[in-house]
Amino acid sequence: MNIENYVTFDEPVPYRGLKLYPIKIIDYGVFSGYSQCLLIEKNHTRDVNIISMSDLEYLYYSSENNSETPPYLLFFDRLLSLCLREDESFNKLEKSVKRYKYDERGKPFFEISGEKYTDKDFNIIKEIVAEQNLLELPDPSISKEVKDSLERAREYKNRQRGFETGSFEDHIIAMSVATGWTIEYIYSLTIRKFIKSIQRLDNLIHYKIYLNASMSGFVEFKDKSLMKHWMASLENKDKYSDVSVDLDEVKGKVSLESAKK
Repeated sequence: MNIENYVTFDEPVPYRGLKLYPIKIIDYGVFSGYSQCLLIEKNHTRDVNIISMSDLEYLYYSSENNSETPPYLLFFDRLLSLCLREDESFNKLEKSVKRYKYDERGKPFFEISGEKYTDKDFNIIKEIVAEQNLLELPDPSISKEVKDSLERAREYKNRQRGFETGSFEDHIIAMSVATGWTIEYIYSLTIRKFIKSIQRLDNLIHYKIYLNASMSGFVEFKDKSLMKHWMASLENKDKYSDVSVDLDEVKGKVSLESAKK
């Protein structure tokens, strides 16, 4: 379903009688914790029974049978309450857990206001919540081994550049300093608008630097993409595009440095 108009104006997305609201910065911490239930990569196991499960089935299964995994079903319940902006009386666990059931075939479903929602609905709700809040869902086309290699390559590249990402609090303060926005105003922003604002501000700053350097006549950029206008699209469909092409080069550097020791 196309929800572009809803996310553009931070409106709740309607789905089968529900209204799914975007999360605000003030609730980023709890959202970040509860959203783990949407980021499960169950197919990284060799257990064919787990691989054959739907994501909703695995939520129920892991919560009932695996004490080593987080309580994903509870996380999903809290996440639903957050996205639906349910009142505090319904937020009590002893009431909300009653909406998670099994049908006569043993298939899990959950109920909200008398309506029945299945694994298909869970997947759609997951996509909506991810789009609303710029949550990066796992890419099933990338194996765990490749993903781990790319993550290590990114960490190595950042260390070489002396770059370490600041905390979320640091990002809030930096945005306030750079824009003049009050901390209270930033708290009222949706996660999506805050992240996009940071990305756009960063792009503007770098565009000005590259433009001034280019106009000085003393610098010529081989990579013309650096001069992309600051209002151009920032959409990046390849999460690892900044490291994937350099992976072999990074591995070579690591091997060379190891040989020197």
